[in-house]
Amino acid sequence: MNSPPQAQAEDRAGQGEPLLAVRDLTVRFRSGGDRVRAVNGVSFEVRPGETLAVVGESGSGKSVTALSILRLLPGRNAEIGGSVRLLGEELTAASEARMREIRGDEISMIFQEPMTSLDPVMTVGRQIAEAIEVHQGLGREAAFQAAVAALDDVRVPEPARRAKQYPFQLSGGLRQRVMIAMAMSCRPKVLIADEPTTALDVTIQAQILNLMDELREKTGTAIILITHDLGVVAEMADRVAVMYAGRVVERASAEDLFARPRHPYTLGLLGSVPKLGSSLEGGAGRLQEIRGVVPSLREDIVGCAFAPRCPLATERCRREAPPLETRAPGHLSACWEAARLEAEHA
Repeated sequence: MNSPPQAQAEDRAGQGEPLLAVRDLTVRFRSGGDRVRAVNGVSFEVRPGETLAVVGESGSGKSVTALSILRLLPGRNAEIGGSVRLLGEELTAASEARMREIRGDEISMIFQEPMTSLDPVMTVGRQIAEAIEVHQGLGREAAFQAAVAALDDVRVPEPARRAKQYPFQLSGGLRQRVMIAMAMSCRPKVLIADEPTTALDVTIQAQILNLMDELREKTGTAIILITHDLGVVAEMADRVAVMYAGRVVERASAEDLFARPRHPYTLGLLGSVPKLGSSLEGGAGRLQEIRGVVPSLREDIVGCAFAPRCPLATERCRREAPPLETRAPGHLSACWEAARLEAEHA
């Protein structure tokens, strides 16, 4: 009998050292005379076969965090601090030649929009084969056959024929499968998926998510799933890191986060998710809104960044930034009023 998902997550969480450990990651961009603090002290880790979801509104720093792990940010304008370790190897200190070896081989990424990420003048088979040639040392024909096999793995119909087609000849769902095939072709240790179901209808979205989950189980690849969709998080994630204004404000197992959120921002996100039957019984279950907007990252933020939008904010919240602290086993929150929040929503 298979273990329940939460038990499987706990088993994975206890298996040795993490594949990827991010510690106190900071990213600042220079723009004219300003410095934009896009990521500020972010820490998390992911283990073999585990799915970590990174969630938050647009502008919270999710995608910048992912790109900084692979050192794909524009070099002259970006300043990266902190530590990113892959199986103990410090990536922030690695040479560019070493990073080229890592990208696509040990860590792969599925970008947000497949139509702009794929080369429009090269067949999809050749694009997948290029990565295989570089990282696995196969000849041109052998690499192309491996690309066809990769397309077959992600259930692209008639993979040999599709491999000879160009991106514009494929539907959005097939292009996304091509991106997954490319990312998984070298069996990476870590897969970063940045909004992998954006602009796909719900049927195709479900297929893509199921496919990613099957590949994770088959290969043991760890997944960092970047999304703003909490439905996707509930479907896929073992653990969740919630980001706001460049910081992680809550981190927990997916089950515990949904059952017992310990940060007002997380509570607001969960309240804004439509629920089946919410319009019944005289309008009970009306969707909540998080008033206000994400603060500008060009300016220094004093105190808790969420305080201007938070119904629980006190004077202390406006003066002092709360640290990310353990509130329960495996559950961290950056909130001075976490105990009050727990009491009100017990």
